[in-house]
Amino acid sequence: MNFYKQAADILDRLGKKEGSIKGLTLGNAEVTDKKRMYAVICETLKHNTTLSLVLQESKLLTLEKKLTRSLALLLLHDLLLQSRGIQASEAWPMKQAVMRHKARLKAEFVKAKIKVGAKKDGLVEGEEELLLPRYVRVNLLMMTPQQVIDAFIADKWEFLPAPPSPPAPPGPNTFHRDEHLDFMLVFPPKSDLHLHPLYTSGVLILQDKASCFPAAILSPPKNAYVIDGCAAPGNKTSQLAMGMGNSGKIIACDLDLRRLNILKRLTTKAGCTNITALNTSFLTLDTSEPDNRKVSHILLDPSCSGSGIINRLDHLVDAYAEEQEQATILETTTTGGAAERAEAEAKKKERLLSLGEFQVECVTKAMTFPNVRKISYSTCSIYAEENEHVVTTLLRNHWPKWKLSPRSRVLPTWHRRGYPADVGDIPGLVETDEDRAKVADCLVRAVPGGPEGDLMNGFFVACFERVGKNENPALAPLWKGQAIGGKRTHDEMDGSSAAGEDTAPLAKKKKNKKKKKKKSKSTTGSEGNDGQNTTHVSQEEEDAEDAEEEDSGQE
Repeated sequence: MNFYKQAADILDRLGKKEGSIKGLTLGNAEVTDKKRMYAVICETLKHNTTLSLVLQESKLLTLEKKLTRSLALLLLHDLLLQSRGIQASEAWPMKQAVMRHKARLKAEFVKAKIKVGAKKDGLVEGEEELLLPRYVRVNLLMMTPQQVIDAFIADKWEFLPAPPSPPAPPGPNTFHRDEHLDFMLVFPPKSDLHLHPLYTSGVLILQDKASCFPAAILSPPKNAYVIDGCAAPGNKTSQLAMGMGNSGKIIACDLDLRRLNILKRLTTKAGCTNITALNTSFLTLDTSEPDNRKVSHILLDPSCSGSGIINRLDHLVDAYAEEQEQATILETTTTGGAAERAEAEAKKKERLLSLGEFQVECVTKAMTFPNVRKISYSTCSIYAEENEHVVTTLLRNHWPKWKLSPRSRVLPTWHRRGYPADVGDIPGLVETDEDRAKVADCLVRAVPGGPEGDLMNGFFVACFERVGKNENPALAPLWKGQAIGGKRTHDEMDGSSAAGEDTAPLAKKKKNKKKKKKKSKSTTGSEGNDGQNTTHVSQEEEDAEDAEEEDSGQE
């Protein structure tokens, strides 16, 4: 198949949300030049806003009826952004269709860049690859953070005693220890550690900071029986094993066999020995099975919209699909597509509600395990429908048998909490603005990106605890301790609490300083242009990339 036709078919499938960029390019057996295909798809998506405007203003699709929208975008990308131009025979009719309008297209490209406020090469804000820090989790099953720090210092890296202030990625050839997670180191954006001996040996695990929150919050004790209900590709699973010191048992469930095999490879590489991987749905587990009756902690990171994911290009697929849908509406209606746009928005709402219902079903299932005491629920979504609304529904259905863990046990010094305005009323528990603020204070949010965001992916975590016979199921008072992290906006502060995040109240931190040192040995803790791609595509590196971008629900 002609390269451009195949690329256009992949763009069409992405527009219909029939797969991920990686799955349809690097993981597609029918694609022969995988690197080139991956690069041209990524670059076309990154420049989609500008290229689409060129397409619209030039009326190319009206003038050249045989061109499809996806094929035209790909050919425009190579004509306008590649020094070598369109890499196809001069006799190919589709290339001729574009080249006939070369001068007009280049003029429209210049105007489009000005109109959309493109910074460079036709990219507008939000399309360029966001430069977030490279987060690295130290695998405490193999080495301590200090040993890793010493190794990088020996490699001529400069260790910073504290993170930059105000928050920003570290500068070139510098790194620092994370201020919230003791086992995490922070490196400059695009630091390539794939060939570093500590990475290849399993000591270093590439994992976004926000992705480490759920296991750190759940924090099962040694010898516990734990379920990771939506486990593949396994970063959170290996983090659980690390925190438990390879003791007890972790039952890792996933329906996707390919991703479950990635989990097996990566957890083996990380030295995990207490994991049993099951190719099954968490929802079908028999709670009366002997091992399942012993389960005390469950981690759930179910499928979600993935709307908080920004450190990869798959986040552009949603925008591309929406833009394609709007373009089709405008091309096929004479009324401007107002009714059709409303229908598309209704479908989006319907999808979020459907995801929320599934997420509620997962946590509800977890609550049926007879001896489970603690459940962490997380998403990489920015939408309240998958976050505060899910928590509200679960509390309405299961309080006072279940309650939210208080902030003192949910990354207390992390500054970004839930949004009070998105917490609904719960009879007998949440009836006032102060009650909503107390619920929100128990929740953890991370805002994607920077500098206004938290320099990581968007994330949400809630932790539920079973209420014992003599325990008080009421809401905990608002946290009054010190917070570490970025500034909060006025809207976030209004009706909420003072701020906060991490491992324990500061007073307790001092008290347990010696304990913490002991614990550190056992606790949890780029695409190139078309034809010039430099992306790593070996099996192990792809596994690492998949795991680092763990489960947005789009894979």
